[in-house]
Amino acid sequence: MSSGIKVKDECKATYEEMKSGHKHSYVIFKIDKDMKNIVVDCVGSLGESYDSFCEKLIEAGNNAEGRYAVIDCEYAKAKTSKLVFMMWLPDNQLGIKQKMIYSSSKKALREKLQGIGKEMQCNDTDDLAWSNLVEKCQSKYD
Repeated sequence: MSSGIKVKDECKATYEEMKSGHKHSYVIFKIDKDMKNIVVDCVGSLGESYDSFCEKLIEAGNNAEGRYAVIDCEYAKAKTSKLVFMMWLPDNQLGIKQKMIYSSSKKALREKLQGIGKEMQCNDTDDLAWSNLVEKCQSKYD
């Protein structure tokens, strides 16, 4: 099911800067206030902490808003990294309409962002734990 929400060109361009140019540690996307477009919400500078990334998602949840994100997860002693797509829909903070709009618009964004290794959905702060992200990156099953 498609929501009809469009993905702005800036989303792909910013993602490509992260993927190819390694200019950002993460990119967070949101659906704009008019509910017509997916836009870039913010980008993480190189070296910005994972905690800072999580704080931005939690803040969005506190404002009853979902988010999409792509993070360049660097893990293991060998400095292995993978791009991980996240959908942040905190269970106890978003209404059903907001969750449905984000869920039905995800495909449009994912089609624009080629080369992502893993995907995860986070519904509470426990899901955002660094260990969950690393476990997802190390899994060979998805």
